[in-house]
Amino acid sequence: PTPALAPTAQVAHLQITTLAQAPVSTASTLVQQPPQPQQQQLLTQLQPKPQQLHQHPPSKLKVKCLKVLKGLQSHQHGWVFNSPVDPVELGLPDYFEVIKRPMDLGTIKKRLENGSYHELNGFKGDVNLTFDNAMLYNPKGSVVWNMAKELKDKFCVD
Repeated sequence: PTPALAPTAQVAHLQITTLAQAPVSTASTLVQQPPQPQQQQLLTQLQPKPQQLHQHPPSKLKVKCLKVLKGLQSHQHGWVFNSPVDPVELGLPDYFEVIKRPMDLGTIKKRLENGSYHELNGFKGDVNLTFDNAMLYNPKGSVVWNMAKELKDKFCVD
């Protein structure tokens, strides 16, 4: 008899037991098969609830985020962050050495419109990355650093 296991351990135990009992030639086939009813029930119970992930229905999330994004893009300093940085045009040869994950508000808008964000944290992370990148690359107190700081603060309030 198998000792009582937590739901997560039960799923793992079921999968390991099934694979351990199968001949080697069928092990890969078993992995690709859909879960058995008992396994599916346990997997369903383990699924995080939407509120646990700060998820909203995609249309609600999209509408809410687009409203906040529009406020940032139409801000008097928004134009600075509305398109990707062009290091050649701006004469910034070390930009990609300093900034490992470039991001801008225009790219975020495209991602929103394409349904790429499934939870609020992804959107928030990209908006913050946009301003954090500007504040990392530009010296504290510079015009661009100050613009980024102002918009980041606005975003936190919105």
